Amino acid sequence: MGKSPKKRRKFKKYQFKLSKGQSESLQNYCELNDISPNKLIKGELKSYIQDYTNEKVGKKYASKQQLSLFYEREADYEQLDLFPEK
Repeated sequence: MGKSPKKRRKFKKYQFKLSKGQSESLQNYCELNDISPNKLIKGELKSYIQDYTNEKVGKKYASKQQLSLFYEREADYEQLDLFPEK
């Protein structure tokens, strides 16, 4: 009985440019804190993106059967009279 094959992870590659000063600052910070630039960047991004894993892209639309809380007609804004005068 052999080992089951591991599931391959899918990765995306992102590229961005840093100025010379930014690159030097990044290298200095990473050397002082004994961390790789890749781990630093991934760690900082994690706090921003971890809550949006299953988020759908686009606008949110109300379904046809959703309760309408606001009305368009003036008559619909009448206040209910809890204690009617006799």
